[in-house]
Amino acid sequence: MITDALLVQSAGAPFIYQKINVDDNLCSDEVLVEMKATGVCHTDLNFSKERAIPGLFPAIFGHEGAGVIVKLGSNVSNTTPGDHVILTYSCCGECKYCLRQETSYCYDFENDNFGFQRHDGSKAYSTKEGPVSSHFFGQSSFSKYAVVKARSVVKVGKDLPLASLAPLGCGIMTGAGAMLNVVKPHPESIVCIVGVGAVGLAALMALKLLPSPPKKIIVVDVVPERLNLAKKYGATDFINSQQVDNLKVALMSVSDEKGIDGTIDTTGRAEVVGSLLEATAKRGIVVQVGVGVLTAEAPVCIFHHVNAGRQYVGCAMGTCYPQEFIPMLVEAWREGKFPFTDLIAKYPAEDMNTAAKNVLSGKVIKAVLVWR
Repeated sequence: MITDALLVQSAGAPFIYQKINVDDNLCSDEVLVEMKATGVCHTDLNFSKERAIPGLFPAIFGHEGAGVIVKLGSNVSNTTPGDHVILTYSCCGECKYCLRQETSYCYDFENDNFGFQRHDGSKAYSTKEGPVSSHFFGQSSFSKYAVVKARSVVKVGKDLPLASLAPLGCGIMTGAGAMLNVVKPHPESIVCIVGVGAVGLAALMALKLLPSPPKKIIVVDVVPERLNLAKKYGATDFINSQQVDNLKVALMSVSDEKGIDGTIDTTGRAEVVGSLLEATAKRGIVVQVGVGVLTAEAPVCIFHHVNAGRQYVGCAMGTCYPQEFIPMLVEAWREGKFPFTDLIAKYPAEDMNTAAKNVLSGKVIKAVLVWR
């Protein structure tokens, strides 16, 4: 079938809104989804500039889709045509991690989400020039109609606004999950969130879902408006890292020289991570959710790391089991406890380049594309 999509022809090229072909002869574990909205994530923007993956382009990205089920593969039983769904990452459903509902650590995670093709090497998306790298996070939802792995589907109520809920599939879930599932702060904890974009603010908002918030909530950013916004959602202390000479010293000062019990880093910058580790309290944890340069390495002083008993932990997709975590966030949002939709600015899908520009400049925290 012919549909509209956002195609990137080469690394760093703009997103082109154009006609493509989507092969709707589905594999047994796939569904066809009519996309209503797609969130714009920094991961999409980073991969659109990626030069280290051979044969990546042309490509269709997008991994925060929300839409309506149109058609099912022969073995699909978790959804039916007409269901309203949020799309998230894919997994095999059979390995030991999937069986433990630790699906973001599935053995097939890299192939299913970053392989840009099916396991057999085929691709459902193409142009007149040939196949297009796709199946990003099991969906490539920068397309009006998308072929999606059934395990990427989370059903939601038909009364809910899909254009508002699309970001739950990645960024919002990741931030909230990192805080609730990994940091797991106590009332006496000092926590810190570095980078208060969509992921960081979701982590901050998630603290409202705890019986008692941590005693001190520090946020770090370089955009004054975002630091001000963080105050609205419960942050108690604020550091503009462009205005301090040494981030470690600033964090130790705010924590009365005791260090930070739990930090979430959304930047993925090695020099930032080094400072965060050195500012971590005894038995504290630094949770890495952001990734910048794919080959970046974190500096760790082994002596300090051992003596402090601190942890540096990677966190994929908030360590969430989406089929349970996303409905929980939806319910919290409906109750007014998790107001992530405050962060959203909506754009027609054909205005993707404007949306991307505004996200990268900091003008917009969370852009959502709406499909006509």
